[in-house]
Amino acid sequence: MKTAVILASLFAGASAFGMLPSTNTRSATALQLMIPEADMDEKQLEIKKVVDTWRTARLLTREEADAQLEGEWLEAYNRFHEKYDADMELMLEIKEKVARMIEPPVVAKKGNKQRKRDKFAKSQAREAAAAANAQ
Repeated sequence: MKTAVILASLFAGASAFGMLPSTNTRSATALQLMIPEADMDEKQLEIKKVVDTWRTARLLTREEADAQLEGEWLEAYNRFHEKYDADMELMLEIKEKVARMIEPPVVAKKGNKQRKRDKFAKSQAREAAAAANAQ
């Protein structure tokens, strides 16, 4: 009986520090699911067409967009990328400010020669002050 209790406590102790198996199963929520095209009504099909068009349009380069898009789609593309560029500039400015706070500029260490020059300058200033007080 004692042996069973000791073994059970050893197993429980060992399993307390063991790695748990990760469960990375993604379940599809209602937001991730799409209605099959056969079940969509006219309005949903129109929305899907707009979504698909925008999906391809926003990934175009500026030259491709000028060549392929026109009218409202080109205006939407330009608005999107102007906002994107403005946001990127803002983020770069914030990054620079935060980087200075996280990693302040490092002052270089003084070498032996610089210490000797500083010591000599300090002694010269002391001697000059003593000479001025002596007069």
